[in-house]
Amino acid sequence: RDRLRSRGLGDVYKRQNLLFSLKGRLNRQGFWIGVGFNFIILFFIANFSQNLTAFQPLFFLPLFICGYSLLTIGVKRLHDRGRSGKNALILSVPFICLITARYLPQQSTEYWLIGLLMPMLIFTLITIEWGFFKGESQANLYGEKGLSLSLK
Repeated sequence: RDRLRSRGLGDVYKRQNLLFSLKGRLNRQGFWIGVGFNFIILFFIANFSQNLTAFQPLFFLPLFICGYSLLTIGVKRLHDRGRSGKNALILSVPFICLITARYLPQQSTEYWLIGLLMPMLIFTLITIEWGFFKGESQANLYGEKGLSLSLK
C-alpha cells in the first residue's frame, strides 16, 4: 500500500514537474501531449464560461497557468534539441508584430505582412521545429534523453 501511495504522489510530482518546471528535456511525444492537454483546458474555459473577459481573475488565472505551462513545454523541447531556453524569446516576435500592425492602415500591404503573414510564418516554423524535429539522442547539458509526458 505505501509503495502504491508513494508511487502515485511521485507520478503527480513528475507530471507537475513536466508541465511547470523549466529544467530537463521533453521529447516530441511529450511535447504534443502537453500542448494538447493545455489546449483542451483552454477550449473548455473559452466555450463553457459565460461573460468572461481575459482581464477577470476567474479567466486570467487559468489563462496564465496554461500560458506558463506551454512556455515550459517549449523550453524543455528546446533543451531536448540542445538549445538554450533563451531561444524561446523568439515567441515574442509574433506578438510584437501583432502590436505593431495595430498602428498600420488595415488595407495596406504592411498590415498584411506584419500583422498576419509574419506571426503565422514564425508560429508555423516554431511548431515544425519543436513538434517534428527529433531531439538529441545522447545526454546533453540539459539532462539525459528527453522524457515523455504520460497521462496514465
